[in-house]
Amino acid sequence: MSSITKLCCFNKTFLFVVLLLLGFVATFGASSVPNTNNGITEEDATTTTTTAETILFPNNNNKDNDGYEWPSLYDEADDMLDNSMLMYPVAQLRKLARTDPTKFDDPEAVLKEPITASEILVLLEENSQLIDETLGEEKSNVVEDAIEAIVQRQKKGKNHTLTRATLLQFGDDNAQEELVYAIGIDRTKKRITVCFRGSTTKQDFIQDAKVWLTETENPYYSYQKGQPKNFGLHTGFYDYLFYEDEKEEKRDDGTIKSKYEIILDQVVNVAKEYPGYKLYVTGHSLGAALSSLFAFQASARDDIPKPVTCVSIASPYVGDGRFRKAFQFAESLGRIRYLRIANKRDIVTLVPFLSLKFRAYKHLGVELKLYKEKPSLLAYTKFGARYLMNAVKRTWSNSLLNNLTYRYLNNHGCKEYNERLDNAKSQLEGVYLNDLYNDPKMVGLLSKAAAKKEL
Repeated sequence: MSSITKLCCFNKTFLFVVLLLLGFVATFGASSVPNTNNGITEEDATTTTTTAETILFPNNNNKDNDGYEWPSLYDEADDMLDNSMLMYPVAQLRKLARTDPTKFDDPEAVLKEPITASEILVLLEENSQLIDETLGEEKSNVVEDAIEAIVQRQKKGKNHTLTRATLLQFGDDNAQEELVYAIGIDRTKKRITVCFRGSTTKQDFIQDAKVWLTETENPYYSYQKGQPKNFGLHTGFYDYLFYEDEKEEKRDDGTIKSKYEIILDQVVNVAKEYPGYKLYVTGHSLGAALSSLFAFQASARDDIPKPVTCVSIASPYVGDGRFRKAFQFAESLGRIRYLRIANKRDIVTLVPFLSLKFRAYKHLGVELKLYKEKPSLLAYTKFGARYLMNAVKRTWSNSLLNNLTYRYLNNHGCKEYNERLDNAKSQLEGVYLNDLYNDPKMVGLLSKAAAKKEL
């Protein structure tokens, strides 16, 4: 081996090690930096008890104050995974109906809105081979993987609850250049669901790669002293959700509405039509990141039913530490509840750990970590010296060094998430997200912060 070749090999190895160390350091910074957590000090936490004053989400036999009955952690995760998976083949089928309608006996049946989930499943079953044959240059493992997972669920009869839902709107008019979303309702479960599709197009992957941070205003800044005025969000995700297109709708003053505003207006109209329904937001991969941003912003609106529930699957990092602080404040007010589902060794859930300005990204909400052959784990990022050892353990668990695998595509795919969640069913059926939020052992200082009132 020549000296030049040896040098090249050394440089590649050195760079690889540096990246791993940076990932470890960034993750550690995301987990263990002391913080007063919205004005609540470590000393205050020592007297925290679960009382009526500190309950984050009213929970009487898993019923809300308005009588809404919350499902178990497993049911919430399973239903949202269903919605997230369906986004991939439905978007592809609708694209085919537009670009080559001759392939269908009735292309309008594919594109009609509203459409029931039962009708969608029939369309997918009748056209699954057509979808596979026409993926062409956009042939994507994630679409095929999602279809395979949906077929598995149908064989197990797991789609029977989904068939009671109705898709009201599918936002894919410019699917090659913009995000894709859907809005649906479930009259049985009294639920409005907003779902975002994960990455399949070239533009999707371009947005994924924009890992620098965009500064944006904190909608909760005026609520309490100590809240950050601004926070940093992943530029690619932020631009996708908040961009303004000249072709889009305009506000009353003539300025252009963002994609977020357009979707939100539709949700507000649905909420008015179905009072008492709860809002769920979900998505897989890129869709998970977009769901986090949408749910947080929607939680600050008074015309949206509370709490907003976000269930993200395989989400990459979305924002910096100031964003997480604002997010946790919204959680402490009972305005948002967030379940973040991540497979062990899914590398996508561990990136981007640093922005181009070397500021660490931070994860959000209650994490449900799914393992292939071990029980799942639930965790929530807590601050303060008393949690330092737990932070160190989580740092190692979530570091790139501890998650290297050649099974990247498998671990990130919908099929693997479906199988691991199915394996955890017996463990999660008796667990409720509200109970986790009301448990100081899980959320630490957060339940104490619930005693703070909005200004």
